[in-house]
Amino acid sequence: MEPKRLTSLDALRGIAALSVVFWHWQHFFALDGDWQDGWSRTQEPLFWLFKPLYLQGWAAVDLFFVLSGFVFFWLYSETIARRAITPLRFAQLRFSRLYPLHLVLLLAVAAMQYAFWRANGQFFIYRANDVPHFLAQLFLVQNWYLRAPQSFDGPAWSVSLECLLYVLFFVGCRLGLRSGWRALVPVLAGVPLLWLDEHVARGVIGFFMGGVIVALWRSLRVHARARAIARGLGLAALAGWAALFALLYRDSPLLAGGEGNAGFLLAFDCGLCPLTVLALALQERVQRPWLGFLGDISYATYLLHFPLQLALVLLAGQMGWTPQDFMQGWVLAAFYVVLIGLGALTYRWFERPLQNLLRGAYWKSSAVAGS
Repeated sequence: MEPKRLTSLDALRGIAALSVVFWHWQHFFALDGDWQDGWSRTQEPLFWLFKPLYLQGWAAVDLFFVLSGFVFFWLYSETIARRAITPLRFAQLRFSRLYPLHLVLLLAVAAMQYAFWRANGQFFIYRANDVPHFLAQLFLVQNWYLRAPQSFDGPAWSVSLECLLYVLFFVGCRLGLRSGWRALVPVLAGVPLLWLDEHVARGVIGFFMGGVIVALWRSLRVHARARAIARGLGLAALAGWAALFALLYRDSPLLAGGEGNAGFLLAFDCGLCPLTVLALALQERVQRPWLGFLGDISYATYLLHFPLQLALVLLAGQMGWTPQDFMQGWVLAAFYVVLIGLGALTYRWFERPLQNLLRGAYWKSSAVAGS
């Protein structure tokens, strides 16, 4: 019998959400809207320890896509294929999970960006903050077209792509798409997009790679040597992460180019990320609620971290703080404490109650209420 929840995957999603913060810590070098002269990543707090995350933390978003694909193919694909769930019901489940917090933070960021513009004559980090982009983000379609700029709460670009992927997934399942090798078709279709729009490509490749490994997981978990296979895959995943971190510490030219490095993205999205998810899913034997907590708050911590930065930047303008004031270890630690605390409060008192309200009578009967 399959488990109803894989808490190790929830923990991975939570860790990925928190990892993105390291990549965006560079935003504090632009307290007045312009990057400070002579800024360097090496000045970031505890850079010697967290160098891989400061250099490549953006790639943690790719784990979101693979995890989403795994969960949706696992829990929804057969239900959709046999028409046991309507498009409206599916949309209701996704809307109630994603939209309320997105809407509140979009309005908050719009107000804070206006305040920043009044003080500095320009917007903070994400500059495409006009009415058309606001309307696009209001309906979560801001990244449904190629080379779309980031705007307002910039990290929401991945949420927009998730919504597009949900549409493609639902239609695909109704047309006969299943987990396993069939899911490689959209993966292969997504590869050429790496040279057109790496954001869209990463979403398509990662999500449907999640569908590929669901079939592997179902097959391997009942294999006669399941435990040995799980240990082997776990060691392989650990070796892969160790190799990646070693390359980052050594500033390897193999990883040059950042988000434009198609070779790295293919290896990461089609190799290391799916391998990690598969290994963790196979290793799961006992439910650990505290790991589930990290997954519960992952959406809030991911969407909240930029508005929290923007609020601090506005405060810095009043207090006369400089970028160097944010390049201290205790400031980084305090930011994480506040972010995780806000994430927990938001999930407990805002996200979960609104999900109950918006899902109505279906809430208790849903097997994927927290997804």
